[in-house]
Amino acid sequence: MGYRYGWDIVNPDEPEDWDVPIHPGNLSAPEISYSMGVHTFWIEAVDHANNSTIGRIEITFVPFSMERNLLWVDDFYSIDQPIPDRSHPPEYEHDAFWMDICGRAAGWTVGDLYDCIEHNLEPPDLELIGSYKNIIWTFSSHTNCCWQIVRFTPEDQVGTQHQPTVNYLPAFLEKGGHLWTLGRSERAGGLAAVLHPEDQLFPVSLDYRQTGEPCDVDPDYIHSMAYEDYCVTMLDKIKAVLREDADMPNRKVSFYDAMTFAERDAIDPVTAELTGLPERLDLWEEVLCEHCYFSPNNPYGPGGFTYVEIYDPQYRMETKFLNSQDCFHPLYRMRSRSTLSAVDNTAIALCLTKYEDVVPQVTAGIAVPARSFHFGFPLWFFDRTQVDAVVDVVFDEWQIRAVR
Repeated sequence: MGYRYGWDIVNPDEPEDWDVPIHPGNLSAPEISYSMGVHTFWIEAVDHANNSTIGRIEITFVPFSMERNLLWVDDFYSIDQPIPDRSHPPEYEHDAFWMDICGRAAGWTVGDLYDCIEHNLEPPDLELIGSYKNIIWTFSSHTNCCWQIVRFTPEDQVGTQHQPTVNYLPAFLEKGGHLWTLGRSERAGGLAAVLHPEDQLFPVSLDYRQTGEPCDVDPDYIHSMAYEDYCVTMLDKIKAVLREDADMPNRKVSFYDAMTFAERDAIDPVTAELTGLPERLDLWEEVLCEHCYFSPNNPYGPGGFTYVEIYDPQYRMETKFLNSQDCFHPLYRMRSRSTLSAVDNTAIALCLTKYEDVVPQVTAGIAVPARSFHFGFPLWFFDRTQVDAVVDVVFDEWQIRAVR
């Protein structure tokens, strides 16, 4: 028979509480704006048997003041004691490493640190995120970490499990915020965290073309942050649960695939504009000692670095007849232990440009449009001089580097 709607209705049995009376022409509602608070939109449909169905949509409106320069979300966990084989940074070393980096941003204090452990592995709320223009999020490869907020729920799985978390990072980017995400990316870490565990078989294609060509996971994953905002079409790992397809190349970490160093992409025009990036990133000398896990001389180790996620690997892109998206911009490519490796010279760090022209609407301070960044590996393991150069490039892009 018709529909009616209303905002923040106190008594749905009171006709005056609704914005309009029931009418078959009420198929949409006009735009409305709220600056903050929680508001509820009500919709009622009445059929010809006089049956009523009411739906309520509760919306939380959060202001994005973006008055602060930099938030560091520490979502990287370790034990707080020395680790002799340097396979992982001790908690105190990792904290000191990133405290030093963040301290090079203008106005940064320890009050701009959000430690996920201290907040029971709950991600920072949207109100806190909206207070910043720039965010560094260092994540773990664990499945119970704040970074799991990025997990995407395909439409056909909505309602079949517990309420999915809301990934607000794309909204932050759309508002003109800037992200630098990085950390341990093997296993379920990195951008693979957008996938449900049953879909984490690598390499995995997120692409779904309208020609009906199948992708490796639910086609709804094209709406995930990895595909839409980070412009990644194919996810792969150095070390993970790999496919056993007939057309898969020989993947042997200890013989071929382990990473020895990262090399700056020599072709991408966006990367070429970022002057100051080091030409290569080498492993830190302290993680290359003879007994260290990632040392090429350690007979019990992989012969190179393995905490790496890989993007748009050519060997699999060709197999799936896929091309990278126009917004896919590699910063660094990995060099494998062997040039025969299928993943040699594959992208492992990205420059994100989809929202580079959006100017944040800040309430205080300076707002600039800028690019975001993603590294599919943790920087703690790499040469400190080279890392410093990378930090300078990122902070200069965001225009937050403190004058020293």
